[in-house]
Amino acid sequence: MEIIILESLNKLGKAGDVVNVKDGFARNFLIPQKKAIVANKKNKSDLEKKMSEIEKNNQIKVKEAQDVKSKIEGKTIKIEMESNEEGNLYGAVTQKSIVESILGSMSIKLSTDSVILTPIKALGMHEIKIHLYDEVYANINLEIINKS
Repeated sequence: MEIIILESLNKLGKAGDVVNVKDGFARNFLIPQKKAIVANKKNKSDLEKKMSEIEKNNQIKVKEAQDVKSKIEGKTIKIEMESNEEGNLYGAVTQKSIVESILGSMSIKLSTDSVILTPIKALGMHEIKIHLYDEVYANINLEIINKS
């Protein structure tokens, strides 16, 4: 299904782009969430008129993301995990556990898919990148300590 994106989305494109997605994804998620509209003749012709509104909404979202970035940039969060004597973790650090830890210490909204996570296998300090919106990223420090 061909759609017009109303806000910048991680893997689809920027606001105002016309892209093809699977029908179910468009009908069940993007359109009901008002993240996209169907790219029919009328909507395509109205796109130029709507671009100023789309740009304004995009700028608001970028500003909100910048505000969140200023709150969390460089902060340190701690997660307790079980490990062996060498400091290797038994379990995995998940995006969900990182988001829960951030939400527990700060009052912001984050989704689990915004956390860019490489496998963490040992205790200690790790830098985590968080994708807030479009081109706005924040870095936080994650300290994994041994669960006693």
